[in-house]
Amino acid sequence: MVKKLPLSGKILYAASSAGWAMIDRVVITWLFFYYVTATDSRGVLMQSAVFGSIMVFGRIVDAIADPLIALWSDNFRGRLGRRMPFLLAGGFLYVLVFIALFYPPVAAESKWNVLYLLLMMGTYFFLFTVYVCPYLALMPELAQTKNDRVDLATLKAGFTLLGVAVALVGSGILIGMFGFKGMVWGLGLTGLVFMYLPTLIKEKDYARAEPASLGLIEAVTTTFKNRAFRIFLAGNVTFWFGFNIITLGLPFYVTVLLGLEKEQTSLFFAATFGVAVLMFPLINFLAKRVGLKIISVTALFLFAAIFPWFYLLGQPVLGLSPVNFAFLIMALTGIPLSSLFVVPDAMVSSITDLEETLSGQRREAMYFGTQGLILKIAMGLSTFITGMLLQFFGSTAADSLGVQLTGVIAAVFCLVGGFIFLHYPEKEVMAYSAEKAAGF
Repeated sequence: MVKKLPLSGKILYAASSAGWAMIDRVVITWLFFYYVTATDSRGVLMQSAVFGSIMVFGRIVDAIADPLIALWSDNFRGRLGRRMPFLLAGGFLYVLVFIALFYPPVAAESKWNVLYLLLMMGTYFFLFTVYVCPYLALMPELAQTKNDRVDLATLKAGFTLLGVAVALVGSGILIGMFGFKGMVWGLGLTGLVFMYLPTLIKEKDYARAEPASLGLIEAVTTTFKNRAFRIFLAGNVTFWFGFNIITLGLPFYVTVLLGLEKEQTSLFFAATFGVAVLMFPLINFLAKRVGLKIISVTALFLFAAIFPWFYLLGQPVLGLSPVNFAFLIMALTGIPLSSLFVVPDAMVSSITDLEETLSGQRREAMYFGTQGLILKIAMGLSTFITGMLLQFFGSTAADSLGVQLTGVIAAVFCLVGGFIFLHYPEKEVMAYSAEKAAGF
């Protein structure tokens, strides 16, 4: 018998997501700007196209690393368990490389900066997976019941948004006070503290840490034999495919359709995520009462109903000014988005229980790793489709059809995802999860 994770343990586990979400958001928000713009003390470090190519390389490393790290973690034998050694080693190295990203060898455009960033970016994304994949795999091990998993997923979602908020708001303030390197050190060390909080949990007290033994090919193919996982993955990937189109389009909605400055984009993000945070308690309550499936289906159909209205951004609608209408639509988007921050992690956690009927082993990390691999491929494809829309149908104030169509295209993907989730066998999954929880 293993112990039940107390509330303090749930908070320690969930708090980590604030750390790595904060650091990753700094990279996404500021690294490109840092390398392709000049300052009073140095010139441009590299051209935009070169940086973009390096970022693609990093994402490829990230995607490939997912199933490899998942296998390593699932099969790992250690005194501290299967996951904690990765968090202990990966957290420090991840933050170290994050800081190193902002220390290029030459203070001007140089091939050495290109080679340096190529190496550091590949290492950064690899270490991100080293930490995050085993971290996610801990969730179904630490929380044995549906309610506990929903609570853990809700806390994790809250801390994730906290980390993103600190990065978006605090990074600019710290840059103004201490410069880029001061900001990087400050948020890097803060993130490291959060990332080490889960290591205070004694993994073997709360999780069955029996190592798996499957090889890579067998592990991946066995994972896809899980029907519930295949349906979940198809629905979840379809959603993120559509939502990524909206995320990529937001700066264009603000600048092209609304005619505002790009700096005001963050205000619309705040409207969406602010509403999402407020909805977390309700989603937590409903997920425990009506189930994860109906929450997912409802959320995707709501997205499909809201996203087409993006076509009308920039116009006065329903008696509202263009800006107020845009804020209304972004705020409404936060309602279904809240469930997509909470439900998928809780759903995968329950799905992993079915693995024991397929291989007789516990292989939580491979499920999260496989999901990560497929999601990253889908995100890349959705980025490509968004680029094609903007290029061929227009992305300027005078020719904005490409920007307007993004909402319609995203709605189609979410609608498809909703119909896919209608086939999710929740009763089967939850019945087996309840049976396993009763044995702990």
